[in-house]
Amino acid sequence: MVEQAVGFLSEMIKKGIEIDSFTCNVMIKGFCQIGLLEDAELLMYQFVNEGIDQDVVSFNTLIDGYCKAGDMRNALELIDKMRRESIFPDIVTYNTLINGFCRIGGFDEAKNLIEEILRLKQNAYISKIDFIRNQGSDEVEGDVIEGLDLEPNLITHTTLISGYCKSQGLEEALSLYEEMVKSGFSPDVVTYSSIINGLCKSGKLAEGKVIFREMERIGVAPNHVSYSSLIDSLFKAGNAMEVFPLQSKMVICGIAFDLVVYTILMDGLFKVGKANEAEKMFETLLKLNLIPNHITYSAFIDGRCKVGDVFGAQAILEEMERKNVTPNVITYSSIINGFIKKGMLDEATDVMRKMVGKNIPPNAFIYSTLIDGYFKASKEEWALEVYKEMTEKGLEANNFVLDALVNNLRKGGRMEDAERLFKDMTERGLIPDRVNYTSLMDGLFKAGKESAALKTAEEMA
Repeated sequence: MVEQAVGFLSEMIKKGIEIDSFTCNVMIKGFCQIGLLEDAELLMYQFVNEGIDQDVVSFNTLIDGYCKAGDMRNALELIDKMRRESIFPDIVTYNTLINGFCRIGGFDEAKNLIEEILRLKQNAYISKIDFIRNQGSDEVEGDVIEGLDLEPNLITHTTLISGYCKSQGLEEALSLYEEMVKSGFSPDVVTYSSIINGLCKSGKLAEGKVIFREMERIGVAPNHVSYSSLIDSLFKAGNAMEVFPLQSKMVICGIAFDLVVYTILMDGLFKVGKANEAEKMFETLLKLNLIPNHITYSAFIDGRCKVGDVFGAQAILEEMERKNVTPNVITYSSIINGFIKKGMLDEATDVMRKMVGKNIPPNAFIYSTLIDGYFKASKEEWALEVYKEMTEKGLEANNFVLDALVNNLRKGGRMEDAERLFKDMTERGLIPDRVNYTSLMDGLFKAGKESAALKTAEEMA
């Protein structure tokens, strides 16, 4: 493809069409967008052979391509190549790299880049003073001294704040936010929305509401991300009555409901027992030609299961598959859990086998649900077989699995088996929680094993 692009370029030159770096950069960007990064880089050097100089935009385009592909090594190597060509990175270059590192959780590297910007800026001013002293002029072009035009900007800070919020680094995000405000930057809607989202996902709904009110107070209009983050958290906290005024405010402010907002509203309405309203939400988004994704379908399926309509949920699953929307482990777990709650263990097992057949491995939650279901149906050996299958597949048990086994075995008077499994799981590296310890301790006391129960109490403490 590189040969074709260069050939096309040569033809344009022969026809007297003037080719500049802008045209070349458009072609480089095209290659990057279809994932041909190495070809894009080769194309850039081919353009140089044709007498068209590369510029900072050429390199930024390539760096952006590598960053989006998660290839930070090649992105950083391009910085060295830039400097060898006496082309200095600009703030766009640094923002792109910072965003790239944030995407892969490289926050230390991202922070180091901000520090590098500040260091280059400081060194540039010193160099400028020396230049003025030597030349007797204060006219210094930005590309003469690296760093002279560099300044961490709103995008730089917001990118890092957003990255921290998405990766549960809320304290770091809030610290950077305060630092940003002190430096004289005015946060924009993206900054505020990232912080609100981070606070809400960390269970800090009250703090999220404070930031929401603050952005309204200073005249920054909340967007659908700000609203959807709050609405989702309010539903999860059981504060449905606070949701509806926010929903109305969105309409008044002309903020269009997207698929994310409809999905959150539908899921929340199911969670607070308003199944009819939730179903209307689903019907509305279909009428608006919004295409449900696996999250929307999974929320709807889970809602139908919660109201006891497991077969209806299974029909939605089939519709989902017909429309080539791939279910995930959460989708299947809702249906499996729904069947188990109805005591329909065969149907639940069939669904699990179906998901395995589609190369979607069951998780620990599904196994713990099945184990608990078999115990409640007085099929203890079947429950233990499920646990055996789980360990044979190399799936690590979690506290839910341990509780399902120990709690049901102790209730059935099989304390020796309960103790054996408890010991087996802890030796495999599972750290029991307070519920696990309490369940075991209760069973030991009831079995007359006071000393073992007290030893368990000591371990728990």
